[in-house]
Amino acid sequence: MDDMPQMTIGEAAGRSGVAASAIRYYESLGLLPEPEREHGQRRYDGEVVGRLGFIRVAQQAGLSLDEIKQLVADVDDGTGLSEPIRSVSAGKLPEVEAMIERATAMKGWLEIASECECATPEECALFPEPGEDGWDAEQALAVVRVSGASCRREPAAPTRRAGS
Repeated sequence: MDDMPQMTIGEAAGRSGVAASAIRYYESLGLLPEPEREHGQRRYDGEVVGRLGFIRVAQQAGLSLDEIKQLVADVDDGTGLSEPIRSVSAGKLPEVEAMIERATAMKGWLEIASECECATPEECALFPEPGEDGWDAEQALAVVRVSGASCRREPAAPTRRAGS
């Protein structure tokens, strides 16, 4: 009984910065091995803190729990980490590049919007013109500043009637 892991789930949570509920969830998904139990209470060894740190970093890098589970399985079965993590990373990079492009477009749009002095969406070039068909919200983020510091649309020239 002396070699029984002594860390409770609360202690593991405190040392790792991961909520106890998340630890139980990770166990249910197979990201963490089933812990030993003493009088029905989970007991962990120090390795669980490292595994939880691995999971947190991988999540922060944008990996899904399924992807992390596969990496954990590859490490646990002796396949190793290097090849699987390179493969997952190569697949994630295009997604991250697309997110960066979108975030950059959002930032530009918001910078222009933060200076907007338009009274209505109809007079603002940041929004579709009334009745505009085929308007794409994603395209709107690519708006560029047209004339100086204003996003205001130029008023349409009055149309002349024939015979006027």
